[in-house]
Amino acid sequence: MENTHNFFIPKTNLIGVGAIKDLPNQLLSWKLSKVLIVTDKNMIKLGYVENIEKILKSLFISYDIFDGILHPNPTVSFVEDGLRYFKQGWNVFKRDYKLIISIGGGTNHDCAKAIAAVAVNGGSIIDYEGYNKITKPMIPLITINTTAGSAAEVTHTAIVTDNTRKVKMVITSALLTPFISVNDPIFMTTMPKEVTSSSGIDVVSHAIEAFVSTEAFPITDALALDALRLSFEYLPRAYENGNDLEAREKMMYANIMAGLAFNSAGLGYVHAMAHQLGGFYNGAHGFNNAALLPHVFRFNSTAIPEHRILKLCEAMGTVTHHKEQAINIIIESIKNLSSVIGIPGKLSMMGLEEGDIEELANNVMQDICTLTNPRQGSVEDIIDIYQAAL
Repeated sequence: MENTHNFFIPKTNLIGVGAIKDLPNQLLSWKLSKVLIVTDKNMIKLGYVENIEKILKSLFISYDIFDGILHPNPTVSFVEDGLRYFKQGWNVFKRDYKLIISIGGGTNHDCAKAIAAVAVNGGSIIDYEGYNKITKPMIPLITINTTAGSAAEVTHTAIVTDNTRKVKMVITSALLTPFISVNDPIFMTTMPKEVTSSSGIDVVSHAIEAFVSTEAFPITDALALDALRLSFEYLPRAYENGNDLEAREKMMYANIMAGLAFNSAGLGYVHAMAHQLGGFYNGAHGFNNAALLPHVFRFNSTAIPEHRILKLCEAMGTVTHHKEQAINIIIESIKNLSSVIGIPGKLSMMGLEEGDIEELANNVMQDICTLTNPRQGSVEDIIDIYQAAL
């Protein structure tokens, strides 16, 4: 009986304190080429873009900077603005970009993926919503990451909001996998507390959903469990002191591991439901995850084998041999962690209006993240979960 799994990962991954110093060697093949940097004004203000500019100049690589990413959660309009920039450039001699470099967190990487894909495949990013609809390799992308959260720098998925439908589109294809990723925790010390908590709890959500996914396998299991262990140990430290480089480094590893786990195993209802909230209210994705995770886990628990629930509980720091006890410990541990890092406990505190729940629930059923959830539910089940988290 066949039982195959695919494991997707960027070709090269530069990881650890000082990893940015290895980037010039990776760029040698693009010497004398033309590059588009995709970023935001805050990354410029912090000096991170200037660091990359110096590297490019040393290799005689010409570049333009698209800094039109105006807020977290990338939108179709951001992508379209970037595509116009890609086609025109400020300088007629710089239009033919051979490489894109994204600098920032998940929003910037996802926007860059969308620009790189549509620049080659044509049409609109809306045309590629769903799974494996991209047919041609995108412009090579190097992702320089500054958060420990989304793992967009290593995954083959882009999340883009279509404001006309109030929907966060999930666009997944192996052809969206970045060519090179850079994770240097020195770039992460400036994350504000809110970003640290939101992105950090996203790591926890990735790890749990990947571990209980119907497509989980031993490699993704190992990555997910260790990511979870690291998050519970080091996320409070990173939140409390952003300059704690050890905590930042450990959360960087947790982010990568959880990202690689869900990149191949898939996610579930937490993300499918959080995506809809982001599309409607444009709130912090991680905060939505945190409020939903305990309730989704309770719903899924009847379909998760006992030994896997016990392993999750152990990764969070408690050993027990009873499934129901482990379920309760897991749920309380998630709530306690969220509280420690300043995340509101209820969706009503993040903008959810009860009158929107039915429409949100119907949209959830169209999200491809539902496909690998361990327990398949109805629209009514999704409504019940939203109401429980309200």
